[in-house]
Amino acid sequence: MRLTDAGSKVHERVRSIFEQLENLEAFIMNIGENKDGILRLGCSETANIYVIPMLIKAFKSIYPGIKLVVDRGPSKDMLERLLNNKNELVIAQYDPNDKRMKMRYMGRKDIVLVAAKNSRLSPKDIISAHELNEIPLIVPTNGSASREIIISRLKEVGVTPKIVMESSSIPFIKDFTCADEGVTFFCRDVVLKELAAGLLKEVRVLDFTPTIEYGVAYLKRSNLSQAALTFLRMIKEFVEKGEFEKSDAGLNVKSP
Repeated sequence: MRLTDAGSKVHERVRSIFEQLENLEAFIMNIGENKDGILRLGCSETANIYVIPMLIKAFKSIYPGIKLVVDRGPSKDMLERLLNNKNELVIAQYDPNDKRMKMRYMGRKDIVLVAAKNSRLSPKDIISAHELNEIPLIVPTNGSASREIIISRLKEVGVTPKIVMESSSIPFIKDFTCADEGVTFFCRDVVLKELAAGLLKEVRVLDFTPTIEYGVAYLKRSNLSQAALTFLRMIKEFVEKGEFEKSDAGLNVKSP
């Protein structure tokens, strides 16, 4: 049986398409096996604790050959490094109004007040926002998104916090809060282990429920490496499954 001219053209076209698909599959496989591939990823200090571990674990299970270079610091600094082409992707506070970059929404986290388990500075488990005028507060340094949110929200309710210490180090802030040198605000995920271990306690602040939204930023999608595009697709899958909204995200998460 012989194909007509039209049939021959269709056959050739289909064969070409299948060859392209095979080449694409091989190309995708090579991404994971390419030991020279590098993805430079920036993240805020908070995201480094409850978002980055789950993403890296899932990504490396699929693409073990790609080297991840993780840069961390205050959100403001990380976004500046993105603009200066130091990183391809940055996970930081979500700000869709920043026209210098593109940003995809990832999720939202509660910010809670914590104190030492048997704190003398904040012995009560429930306080009013105005009581924070008198309680020593430990905060992140300038440039931290969570700091900006907390200070702004406190100002809205007429509170001038009594800041006694600043640090860019989350472990440092945790240690001094556990030592009852002050109270502090953290995303709940960041202190789950300390709360469970009885080192810290959550203090409810009446009519004060701050949250932080975060996302992944990049400059131009057309300029992203295949590794970065793959990372973005993985983030999209996590968002669709609601993984980032879980309270224990980052502690025990399987690959998508």
